[in-house]
Amino acid sequence: MSSFVHSTNLDTTTMSELLRVYGALSPDRFFGCYAYATQSGFRAFELAVGNDFWRNTSSRWLFGIDYGRTDPRALREIAHRKNTEVRIFDGTWLVDQEGFLPRRDFHAKVAMMDNTKTKASGMVLGSGNFSYNGLKRSVEAGASFIANLDKKPKDAVFPVKQPFEDMWSLATPLNDVLDAYEAGKAQQMPAADPGKPKKSLKIPKAFWIEAGYVTKNRGQDSPGNQIFFPKGFRTFFGFASSANEEKNSVIGHVTLKTLVGPSSTNNLRLNRNGMEKMSLPIPETHGIGVYDGKVLVFESAGTSFHMRAFESIEFEALYGRRVVDIKRMNGGRRYGAIV
Repeated sequence: MSSFVHSTNLDTTTMSELLRVYGALSPDRFFGCYAYATQSGFRAFELAVGNDFWRNTSSRWLFGIDYGRTDPRALREIAHRKNTEVRIFDGTWLVDQEGFLPRRDFHAKVAMMDNTKTKASGMVLGSGNFSYNGLKRSVEAGASFIANLDKKPKDAVFPVKQPFEDMWSLATPLNDVLDAYEAGKAQQMPAADPGKPKKSLKIPKAFWIEAGYVTKNRGQDSPGNQIFFPKGFRTFFGFASSANEEKNSVIGHVTLKTLVGPSSTNNLRLNRNGMEKMSLPIPETHGIGVYDGKVLVFESAGTSFHMRAFESIEFEALYGRRVVDIKRMNGGRRYGAIV
């Protein structure tokens, strides 16, 4: 047994402990129970464990959807992987509640692993949720256990595992509630403040877009940093639209400033598919970790733009009532202005 804290140098994190226990056990069974999941958490986990995890490990995932904090797109991604089963704690009841208000909060953050051949077991539990922040970035604390048969793994793991097995048996299969949950989540974005303009300015001072799934343009082992925008998004950056443009041409240069790392200047281009695309600052070196599932907020700062990346629940809390003129791309990603 060992305990850990996410320190400022991030040498030891919930994710690194998951990898350590997983590597020590080579488990064929994994049982993760988390209060909520985000796309950034899924991407951080998948990048860390690699594709062998899905091929070699039978995994079960028990998630909460209390208050709508879990991203339904993360649930879909996990459920689409091999050898996985996803259930929702009290899901049948929750999807019928306004705001997904729980009758009992599901606040777990624990992963349990078993090697059925060696009879060894392991567990990582703590304060970190299944989000990038919870797994790698935020100040979190926890403990991890590795026990073989001689060390009586039941003494360490069974008191935690058995109650979650009971919850699993009563939980709702994801497919039974996912569509209803996704539809309810889509209605959660608060309307703009009635006192604010109904329409956004042509070139607003601040604007946002959902990153969604980000292609691994930097290789399979690194988070992607190339974002596609809808055609016309350039106007937010101050560039005028132009007729009869050549595909794959440069629209202009955009300088982005982040809270961590140096400023970054990249080309905004018109892609061959008619969309606009741009490379963003390297996520690992600019305090972002991964772009997947984040909401990107840009704010004009003279000749450059301040850029921040938020989890959807953070964005809704900070900016929800200030967004106006929300638009939706063909793939479902939303974007708009901030007043």
